[in-house]
Amino acid sequence: MWLVVGMASSKKTAQEMQQALEGEGILVKLRNVSSKAKDGRDTYEILVLESEAGQAREILFEKGLS
Repeated sequence: MWLVVGMASSKKTAQEMQQALEGEGILVKLRNVSSKAKDGRDTYEILVLESEAGQAREILFEKGLS
């Protein structure tokens, strides 16, 4: 099962979060949940496997990406 461990307000930020997690060996999916919102920005969910969610949250926090 996949769990959301973070949100990003741009594709660039979502990809930075993805790279940080994948660099630590965590499998990541990005899901665009609001394509071109009113402010012109996309919103992305950062998803990881349930078994890696705790570790993923710690990594994002440590890297200042949460």
